Parts: sequence; C-alpha cells; structure tokens
Amino acid sequence: MRILFFGMLGMLTRQPLAALLAANVELCGLVLPAEIVPPFELLDNGRSSTPITPIRSQPQALNLLSIRQLESPLTLASKNQVPAFAVRDLAAAETITALSALEPDLICVSCFPHLLPPQILQLPRLGCLNVHPSLLPRFRGPAPLFWASRAGVTKTGVTIHFMDEDFDTGDVALQRPFPLPEGITYPELEAKLAQMGAKLLVEAVQKLAIGKLPRQPQPAGFTSDPWPSDADFALDLSWSAQRAYNFMRGTMNWERPYFVEIVGRKIWLETAVAYRPNAQQSQQQTRKNDTLFIQFSPGILQAISRVI
Repeated sequence: MRILFFGMLGMLTRQPLAALLAANVELCGLVLPAEIVPPFELLDNGRSSTPITPIRSQPQALNLLSIRQLESPLTLASKNQVPAFAVRDLAAAETITALSALEPDLICVSCFPHLLPPQILQLPRLGCLNVHPSLLPRFRGPAPLFWASRAGVTKTGVTIHFMDEDFDTGDVALQRPFPLPEGITYPELEAKLAQMGAKLLVEAVQKLAIGKLPRQPQPAGFTSDPWPSDADFALDLSWSAQRAYNFMRGTMNWERPYFVEIVGRKIWLETAVAYRPNAQQSQQQTRKNDTLFIQFSPGILQAISRVI
C-alpha cells in the first residue's frame, strides 16, 4: 500500500508520520502547505508561484541538526527517502498531475489546515483518512483542543475518519477516548493525543489493508467550531473555579489575555495559579499584589493579573 501523507511541521503530524514509517508502510510522498516551509528549503528558493514545488532533500546534513530539527516531519521524510512537496494551490492541474504521478493507494492526513478538493480526494483507490484530536462529531474544526478545554469536558480523544469534501464530517473509522488530567497544559495534551493518534492511524491502515476497517456515518446536528476569537477567552463566573483553572491551563499556548466581568468591569488575567474547589469569600474578587482571588460557582480561582 502506497501512502501519500499531508500535514504540518508539528507534533500532530510528526508522530503519525513516524509511526507509519516505523510500521514499514510505503510512504510515497509528504505534502505540506507552502506558507509554512522556509524558502531556502524549496528547490525554487521560494521565488516562483507554481502550484506545487519539491522540497529539498538534504540527508547529508542530518548530523548538524538540533534535536528539534531531527524530529521534524521534513527530516523524517529526508532520512527515509520520501519525496516532499510544498503546495500552494491544491486544485491546480499541475498539483493534481504531480500527486497522481506518486500513485497513492491511500492518503493520510494529520493537522493539514486546508480542505482537500474532490480531485485529490478521488486520487487514491482506498480513500483518505484523517487523524482528528477529538471524539467526533464533537469539536470539529481547526482548534479542537481549545474548544474541549473551554467546554470543561472531562475527556476528549482521537478519531480516525474517512474524509469527504467538508472539515471533519466523514465516516468514523476508529476512536479512542482520553480522560483529561487535572490542569493538563496544551503541550502535554497535544503530545498525548499525537501519540494516541499515531497508534490509531497505524491500526486503521492495517485494518484497511485487509478490508476490516469499520466506517460509521456521523450523526446529524453537529457543526464545526470556528477559530477562537478574543471574546472566547472570557471566563464565566457561573463556571466552577476548577473549570476556569483547567481552561486557562489548557489554552496558555495561545498567549491571549483572559478576562472576567465583575460588576460591569473587565478584569484581565495572565495565568491560573491554583484553585480551591469549595472555598467562599465575602467579595467577588480580592487582590494581593498582582495575585487575584476570584469567586466562582463554586470555588475560588487564584490567578495572576495582567496589565492591558
């Protein structure tokens, strides 16, 4: 089975790609969006606007790279003689021709930010599988970890699903739940789900190869979550202090200010420090230097204030 892989440069691409390589799957190509590939990595040095451009292969330089660079999907591809491409226009005839020439039996996707057009979805005889870090149909869209943290759920997980012409709406193949530990940060959660998604993708590919991969249509009535706006970093005093704490911990990577409205005034917060689940105080908020103690329902959140 020849697999064409679409992704980004982060962990949610790196781990599934590495797992497929470790499973001795034949990778016929890696496709990345051109906007994330440094110009010096491109054979045209980023000077052309062609729809698809080969990415340089430099295995001779591997011993000079940092640990982080050694773990890059591009380095993995180079080390394993997998051709890599930067794509600017997925629907262009030149792109379709170049990817068709790779003769993929299956396309695997993890963290790729753009919709695949019908011409690409129809290329592989076995279809296209996506690794999505949520339990679909909940938390569709580009930021599932953010919305899981904001919703205050106690578990999330990973879904492997067949792809269609919309984001994250195709038939579900495999799912694995992941209980959310107290105060887990985004990097910690991303690492756990990337590892889980990698194992699940290999399992899906192996089951697909022998015709035993299930597929179940997603139920109707669910929509896609948008990219978070500044307003989505608001805390609600009707939440528990535990929920506010976990939300702030799980979304710190966004580096956005949080705020809560108290008596019509916005209070800006930087970092969640701790919470006391059942504590009560006489005022909605108290302060000690730059530390705020805010009454939620129930509990008190301790957080560092932010100057805006």
